[in-house]
Amino acid sequence: MSNQMGFPITPQTSKLNPNPTRPLISKVRVVVRVRPFLPNEIDEKRGHPISCVSVLDPEIESQEEVTVRLKDLQTSRNECYKLDSFFGEEDNNVGQIFLKEVNPLIPEIFRGFNATVFVYGATGSGKTYTMQGSNFWQRSSE
Repeated sequence: MSNQMGFPITPQTSKLNPNPTRPLISKVRVVVRVRPFLPNEIDEKRGHPISCVSVLDPEIESQEEVTVRLKDLQTSRNECYKLDSFFGEEDNNVGQIFLKEVNPLIPEIFRGFNATVFVYGATGSGKTYTMQGSNFWQRSSE
């Protein structure tokens, strides 16, 4: 399904408003997942690591975009980004991410439309875990 300009129409979802409410006319959705702190990161901060990522106005559930602030005291970074969806450190369920963000694309693929899920991040940031979850496929020894 596409609009008059040829853009694919996909359901809009977000952590703050997980139910598709109306079509989103866009070729790209920006979804961010911040992984939980690793045990060694917690140990380094004596059990109290400080996140540098926060959602602005998390109480507003009807908003179509999520605004995320990146504030790092060590580097003096203080930036805001508007995203389509955000999954924070407490959202450790990649199945939920799949259901809300990837699953709506599957019927469109079978209708002849293209879809790409692209994961980007630094080494150790959780890309493989986000794409595959914790139950990795076992390769045979043959």
